[in-house]
Amino acid sequence: MKKILYLAIFAVALMTSCSNNESANSLSSNPTVASVYLTDAPGMRPNPFCQGPWQRYISVNLDVVGIQYYAKDSLKKDSTWKASNFKETIVNIAALSNGDSTLLTMIDIPTGEKIHKIKFLLGANSTVVLSDSTVKRLNIRERSDSSIIVHVIENPTALKFDIMLDFDIAHSIIMGPQGNFYLAPVMRGFIMQESAHITGFVSPKKLATKVFVVSNSDTIATVSDIFRNNRFKLSGLHNGQYTVQFMPLNGTKVTVTKTVNVRNGHVENMGLVNVN
Repeated sequence: MKKILYLAIFAVALMTSCSNNESANSLSSNPTVASVYLTDAPGMRPNPFCQGPWQRYISVNLDVVGIQYYAKDSLKKDSTWKASNFKETIVNIAALSNGDSTLLTMIDIPTGEKIHKIKFLLGANSTVVLSDSTVKRLNIRERSDSSIIVHVIENPTALKFDIMLDFDIAHSIIMGPQGNFYLAPVMRGFIMQESAHITGFVSPKKLATKVFVVSNSDTIATVSDIFRNNRFKLSGLHNGQYTVQFMPLNGTKVTVTKTVNVRNGHVENMGLVNVN
């Protein structure tokens, strides 16, 4: 299908190991298993069409018709797209945030092969439900491919690892001048076992709050979950110091800023953060 989606390409920064470990892994008789998960950076963006400061969505339903991977055989020196074990499904990506995710597929990688790309094939039945419960079709623009390609730069040597794909609703849905909605997906990917995470709770408990950090030019954000004690979780970070900012959704300004140090493979708990 060759209708919209802007072709989106993302780099999944994976941790490397020495060539000796890679050689040992290639000699193993056990295949590598890559589990591919999908999660959500909740959808909210400045909305000039209403009195409130944010456009929010009740649900965003992605029609995923297939998942393929591009594998390279180090011995045969050839590459090809291969289909994973996946059945067409509709995923409500808006329901997956703050650590929630859904398993899309598990890919058995034969010995000697490495995954270089993962491709998501999207169908024509994606929809968005607006805050007033209006259902809108997510259109695919002409002259664009209906797929999302994630580039896997390097592969970890572990026999089992999890690739988390973080879909950014706020920047993936575009409202046209005639009230139509278009899908131009923005996504980032990371290896769960090689990433750092920040979690905590926001006070007051019923005050939904945007929690975010800026890493280089990338903003990693979530919205606290008022239905689970106003919990928040930021994932896909790497070793270093981050400035975590808190912006209540009923306002337009950051009210709290805190500095957090994180390490790969660990969860940093900020505890209870009062944003008043």
